[in-house]
Amino acid sequence: MPGTNRALSILGLFSQDRPVITPEWLIRELAVSRASVYRDLGELAAAGLIERVADRGYVLGPKVVELDRQIRLADPLIQAAGELLDRLAGETGGAILLCRFHGHKVMCIQQVNGHNPALSVSYERGRAMPLYRGATSKIILACLPQAQLKQLWTAERKTLIAAGLPDDFAQLVKVLRSIRDVGYYVTEGEVDPDAMGFAVPLRDGENLLGSLSVVMPVALMTDTLRKSTLSRLQSAAGRIEGRLQDQREKARAMKKTETT
Repeated sequence: MPGTNRALSILGLFSQDRPVITPEWLIRELAVSRASVYRDLGELAAAGLIERVADRGYVLGPKVVELDRQIRLADPLIQAAGELLDRLAGETGGAILLCRFHGHKVMCIQQVNGHNPALSVSYERGRAMPLYRGATSKIILACLPQAQLKQLWTAERKTLIAAGLPDDFAQLVKVLRSIRDVGYYVTEGEVDPDAMGFAVPLRDGENLLGSLSVVMPVALMTDTLRKSTLSRLQSAAGRIEGRLQDQREKARAMKKTETT
């Protein structure tokens, strides 16, 4: 594995269960020489992406925090969502999740909590979640291009089946197509007990970005609240996509001005 790719792999090995990584563990995990591991660690530390903790190993460094702040301030999707997330939380009382599709996972990049009490939501900001459980993820799964879905099926077939999805690829495509055609997805208790999730996809033109979700307590749900929640969710998603389109058009106009 080339040095740059290996260094990126090291960053990906940090997790909630493994917040501290030692050189000795990396040597075994990556099956590379001690000199290579220490060189990669030195480069990552010099960039501020990791930091040495005396007598323990390495943790993620301050540069990661700086980059996170930059994302919160400048990410086009977060900018487009803006005050719409607060408004949606106020209108529905639920927890609002703005999520990006990332590899074979879903990452919450912004969360706003409504006024509903005692609502625990696993899709918290910065936590990667699988693509096959919960409305937030499944609406993205349903909108994946078939070639990308086939790659996921090949890599994680057993996990998908264990999550209750069809054990035949053609049937999986059929089920997901029906979700995509409806344009939203609703689940109950799939991720958090006693919680109902409502989700719609978010696109930037033809590019699938992620999803927008509302999570509500099942105990409070009525037919009227269900309909109003879906309507407000779809309206907010439409406005976010409209703002993303405005961003694209402004960028095109600016580029055109710069080249003339």
